[in-house]
Amino acid sequence: MSSPDTTTIAVHRALHEALNSAREAKRLLDDGEARPDLDDMVALGTMVAAISENVLAINATMAARTRMARGSSA
Repeated sequence: MSSPDTTTIAVHRALHEALNSAREAKRLLDDGEARPDLDDMVALGTMVAAISENVLAINATMAARTRMARGSSA
């Protein structure tokens, strides 16, 4: 990752941890070691939607700030 921005770094780390957790959960499910119920699946879907919504909001805000910074320095 090339950005020194602490928000970008924090988001990247959180998403990386979430991806690792999802991969581990899939492995457990594939191995027959996990049996999520419908409530678990709804909760996971809700979390994924919330993560996606927040990442989009962060990206939009950071892009706007970048455009403003470039515009004010040009």
